[in-house]
Parts: sequence; structure tokens; C-alpha cells
Amino acid sequence: MALPAGEFRLVFVPRNYEASVTFYRDGLALPVDHDWDYGGGDRGTVFKAASGMIELLGQTEGSTFVRPQGVIVLIQVEDVDRWPQLARERGLTVMQDPTSFPWGHRVMRLADPDGMVVSLFSPVKA
Repeated sequence: MALPAGEFRLVFVPRNYEASVTFYRDGLALPVDHDWDYGGGDRGTVFKAASGMIELLGQTEGSTFVRPQGVIVLIQVEDVDRWPQLARERGLTVMQDPTSFPWGHRVMRLADPDGMVVSLFSPVKA
């Protein structure tokens, strides 16, 4: 049985909430769907990311930061070759400039403020 259709979100707690919001909102220019701040670290921001969403949560008081591991964010963009210059102008950490792969994608890799890999890709133009 397949899961019912609905919304997909990648949810995580960054070490520095403000730096991560700035990275995804200003650096990647992802639109904010909504956000909240109820105090005591109970805050969050939900970004629209292609056909899914990325949700950042604040650390609640007394919690210990656990860095996400084994997670790669992959977002399709219209023209990945435009992104290296934009990324550097926006102060983002470029881990790999656009590279073509045999499966038909050009991929570049960035690091978010916690070092999590964010890959941007475009299909290779024939």
C-alpha cells in the first residue's frame, strides 16, 4: 500500500537557528511559507523548496544540539550554472562547482551553516 498523497518536509534543528534561516531564506532565496516564535526556543520557519518543504526548528531550552548526519538536501534549479557566482556573492560555502554526472544531472554542492550538504542540480541539456 502506498502512502497517501500529501506534503513532504525535511525537518531538522540547526545549531544556529538565525544563521540557518539566513542561509535558506537569503542565500538560497527559498520563499518562507510560514514561521512562528512562541518563546523558550519553540520557534520555526518553513521554506518552500521545489515540490517539498524544509522546516527549521529552534532548540528548546535545555536541549543538546545533534548535528544531522547522512542527510543531503537536493533541490532542482532551472540553471545550476548560474549558482556558483550567486552563491559566492551571497557568502555561501561552495563545496563543488557544477559537475556533469552520467545519470544526466549537473550538480553543485554547498554547505549549510552546520556543514550539511545542499546540492543544487539541473538536468543536462541535450
